[in-house]
Amino acid sequence: MKITDYGIHWFRRDLRVEDKPALTANLATHQGRVLGLFCFDHVFLARKDFSTNRFQFFLETLKAVKKQLLESGGDLLVLDVGPKTAYDQLFNELKSHGLPLPKTVSWNRDYEPFAVRRDFEMTQWFKTLGINPLTERDHLIIEPHEIYKGEDPNSTYQVFTPFKRRWLEKFETEDVQSRLKTKKLFPFQMKWDSIFNGKVKLQDQLENYLEKNLKKVNIPIPSAGAQEGKGAIKVFVPKVKNYGKYRDIPSVSGTSRFSLFFKNGSITTAQVIREMGLQNRSQWNEGEEKFVSELIWREFYYYILARHPRVENEAFVEKYKAIPWKNNEDWFEAWKQGRTGFPIVDAGMRELNQTGWMHNRVRMIVASFLTKDLHIDWRWGEQYFMEKLLDGDLAPNNGGWQWAASTGCDPQPYFRVFNPYLQSQKFDPEGVYIKKYIPELKHCIGKLIHEPQQDLMTRDYPPPIVDHSIQRQEALALYKFKE
Repeated sequence: MKITDYGIHWFRRDLRVEDKPALTANLATHQGRVLGLFCFDHVFLARKDFSTNRFQFFLETLKAVKKQLLESGGDLLVLDVGPKTAYDQLFNELKSHGLPLPKTVSWNRDYEPFAVRRDFEMTQWFKTLGINPLTERDHLIIEPHEIYKGEDPNSTYQVFTPFKRRWLEKFETEDVQSRLKTKKLFPFQMKWDSIFNGKVKLQDQLENYLEKNLKKVNIPIPSAGAQEGKGAIKVFVPKVKNYGKYRDIPSVSGTSRFSLFFKNGSITTAQVIREMGLQNRSQWNEGEEKFVSELIWREFYYYILARHPRVENEAFVEKYKAIPWKNNEDWFEAWKQGRTGFPIVDAGMRELNQTGWMHNRVRMIVASFLTKDLHIDWRWGEQYFMEKLLDGDLAPNNGGWQWAASTGCDPQPYFRVFNPYLQSQKFDPEGVYIKKYIPELKHCIGKLIHEPQQDLMTRDYPPPIVDHSIQRQEALALYKFKE
């Protein structure tokens, strides 16, 4: 079979086949002659916040994509090198056998600082080879460059509410509404063998990675892939009307958990809006409005990261870049292990360690506790979350931590310090969530579950490592020092 005109789609964090703007355009351009390529970028694999468990979920998602591509008449080649090396090796192999290079390489855009730099360099390199780089919007509905104040495209919203107002205005435009519609997928018509024809031997590395990484996994890994993501949407549809009522209660299943699938691109925000029938803003009920607001928060944090990439490593608020954190390593270890003596905090950390997940309300509580009660740098907590969370995602994780630490864009005021006892009483009044993850307290009755007395408890559970009221005052002094 002689192939002279085909494309490659570079899979990254868009691990699905349907509803992919760049892939759809590439398929249409080449009448279905598009091949998939994924490259293990060792820069990401070497990050200090790398998570073996999250990587396994990613690999399982990648496996689901490869299976779907093969069943659809397409193919995915997985190489164990970064993109520049992978494409260089591939193109050299093709040329050495007199085989043509692709006419187009497509991918969906990313907004993390490293990805932006990498994609710019790859774009320039492809052009020097006469290959057309085709990129499209994907996991955000509205991209960071599309929202700005007034007429100045360089102006940035720094407060969520006006950003949300502007986002909703654009959401209702014909252009953005068109992004919510399903694009017809041109059927795949080519596999790698149709080009290689037995001549080029590039070994697919997916199974090798799956086998090696699985040996390091220490928590149950949920089912992964686009079909699972679509299933999660169907499960959440009847729940969304009560989203405002139940989303802050960690003992009930009141949230969507879509972040697991957003991270890898198994589903996107646009898909969720469409599949849940939320295209028409005027028809939203209270629960739907609150839910969409949370989706906008996610886009807000990507907006801030893209426009202010420095937040990846430092406080957004300049005056809080050098807060004199105490950084007590023993306290940090107790926080990580769920041994602080504050039940709601410890339950959250144990849930994280045991499952790779933590309820969003509890994420706020444990983050506030680490920064405002233990006076530990938010970046320590941010990294630990990324090491443990299956849905660990740079922009929302960084944004959430900086919100809790009062160092970020539109954060909670520094003088607002969550009282872990009051948070526990309000959101887990019967201690159902606490007892699930802290069996040492299963015999505590009534309000004792929130502030247990040592002489009434099993000796297996530690007393509080700090006095909240004292630590709160010291936290205020830390921030006032920088005022």
